[in-house]
Amino acid sequence: MKILSVILARGGSKGIPSKNIVDINGKPLISYTIESSLQSNVDETWVSTDSSEIASVSSDYGANVIDRPSEISTDTSQSEEALLHFTYNHDFDIMVFIQPTSPLITSEDINEGLDKMGKYDSVFSVTKEH
Repeated sequence: MKILSVILARGGSKGIPSKNIVDINGKPLISYTIESSLQSNVDETWVSTDSSEIASVSSDYGANVIDRPSEISTDTSQSEEALLHFTYNHDFDIMVFIQPTSPLITSEDINEGLDKMGKYDSVFSVTKEH
């Protein structure tokens, strides 16, 4: 069974410029999710981006990179568009979608979700807030 993870990291953030590679405790934000994916039971870790800078950082941390077309990299683009672009270009049995802005995700979290895939056809994680 082939398991791929994909991290969507658009370069054009307006709220926090370059947020996906902003320094968080000495490392780029996206590096935390890449490292967790690489340490999990995922076979390949991919970053989908329209930014050469994000692509370079992602490669430096061990991720594969798929160039995302500009027409699906706008402020109004939906994640589903980039995920579909990824699926059209890769063969896999299970896709793990990881948000680059989730630096606290661990490889154990990813593996726990994968373990649940034997019982369910999809799994997602949430955090309860008050």
